[in-house]
Amino acid sequence: MAGGADTGERLQKSSFDRLSSADQALVTAAAEARDKAYTPYSNHKVGSAVRTASGRLFSACNVEIVTLQQSVHAERNAVMQMAAAGERQIEAIVCHGPYSGVPCAECRQVIWEFCCDDPDVKIIGSTLDGEIELMTIGEIYPSPYGPGTKGIDPRKF
Repeated sequence: MAGGADTGERLQKSSFDRLSSADQALVTAAAEARDKAYTPYSNHKVGSAVRTASGRLFSACNVEIVTLQQSVHAERNAVMQMAAAGERQIEAIVCHGPYSGVPCAECRQVIWEFCCDDPDVKIIGSTLDGEIELMTIGEIYPSPYGPGTKGIDPRKF
């Protein structure tokens, strides 16, 4: 998870106490998930939490595998838990780690899969030193390819 130079100018900076109580709960869940990260090779611990359109929360951490190619980022693990529970629409997602919480390209694609073509799905980046970055999936992924491209609504599956 690393933001490019062009995304930095579009991020809205905030603080935990300025977030809604629902967003504070999401950040807290992501921070707690980070504590469970399995990162023996990089020690780069990240937690994520998803809030669905129905209000349910799912949190997860990153998991590294020795070859690193099979490692899975926290955001993808949280979204997969959401999907495994039968939920299909993301309202907001938090990425909590040591620095910028801008999701990587692979995670953006997974997040978009369950945005139901809504570019305003909220992404909250949260750092260990308390910095909060607010963005939408549409801001950081302006030309997505996803289910809507094929006429598919994830909520129907």
